[in-house]
Amino acid sequence: MSSRIIRENKKLVLNLYKRCLESAQRCPKFVNRIMMESYVRQKFRDNKDIDSRDFETIQSLLRQGEEELKSMNTYHDLRSRHLRGENTDDLYSDGYDNIENDSSISKPLN
Repeated sequence: MSSRIIRENKKLVLNLYKRCLESAQRCPKFVNRIMMESYVRQKFRDNKDIDSRDFETIQSLLRQGEEELKSMNTYHDLRSRHLRGENTDDLYSDGYDNIENDSSISKPLN
């Protein structure tokens, strides 16, 4: 059972690594691209010695990596849409659009 999970985790880690490097390649400026590739490589290198049976840590790091990848891809998507002249307002929506009208939130006194 655990050897199957270890193999599956290795596949997930390698797939995440590949997708992170691909996302870094989408950076428009050469210096940013190099910086992001370096960042990706370093993050994975920092965690290469984690025990392959430490499933909890591996899953936590995979979740963290997926979140960072999602952030990078959101930036790339926003930039692409902006360059195509598309509306990007929906990418800024965080669910707090009407916070000024929410009476349950205490506001600072001026």
